Amino acid sequence: MADELVVSDLTIMARQRELVSGVSLRLGAGELVALVGESGSGKTMTARSCLGLVQPKPGVVSGGITVRVGDEVHTPYEASGKAARERAFTAIRGRLVGYLPQHALAALDPLWRVGKQVAEVLLLRARDGTLSAEDRSPLTWLRRAGFERPELVVNLFPHELSGGMAQRVCIALALARGSRFLIADEPTTGLDPTVQKGILDHVRQLRDSGIGILLITHDLRIVPTLAARVVVLHDGQVVDELDAQRLESGNSPHTRRLLVATARVAGGLL
Repeated sequence: MADELVVSDLTIMARQRELVSGVSLRLGAGELVALVGESGSGKTMTARSCLGLVQPKPGVVSGGITVRVGDEVHTPYEASGKAARERAFTAIRGRLVGYLPQHALAALDPLWRVGKQVAEVLLLRARDGTLSAEDRSPLTWLRRAGFERPELVVNLFPHELSGGMAQRVCIALALARGSRFLIADEPTTGLDPTVQKGILDHVRQLRDSGIGILLITHDLRIVPTLAARVVVLHDGQVVDELDAQRLESGNSPHTRRLLVATARVAGGLL
């Protein structure tokens, strides 16, 4: 069976309120699926559930995720008890499913140089299997994340990085860990247009290399050039799922409102 990450009938609650209700989607290897919706629609909550990082209590109350990579099949939400569930997520977090955060600088250790952070991830990777001599170097992964001269970055601290550089370091960490799927949560937020384009171009390259990417965004302008499919959330529910090249054919009024709002921000052009 092909590698895939499947979210099945996921419901997330905070006390008595449903934040996400019965959400299902599938992400295959080498596929980019966009999860879109207005602020508060449940996009980030759904994304974080794929890594076991949902904070509200009681959290995920039904449904779950399945991660298949080769002969491995993981269903972490089926584990009984908090400790067992965390162990189940530890087996996939980073190693199989990586995370590109919205605020990359906040995700990096401020006390460690970039090279040391990548080197620590490679130590974890070495326990999983063998790495070539080239792949044991942090420079290799920084270069694969888009740094043309990684030797200029490897000894920097996070506070010395721009937002775009920090996002590329997060990409390097995910690649070094060996992630087969990436959850990209608004990865271009706060970046200027030129840097945004560079990050999105690299996301496209990662997709083409065989990594499955779930892209969380509210900006429909970037979707047609990146995604195969679009899943639209509203008020914690899937209200539309369609081909990324046919956004105008969405059945839900919420999809149409997103299109109108995006066109308005873009000066009338998607």
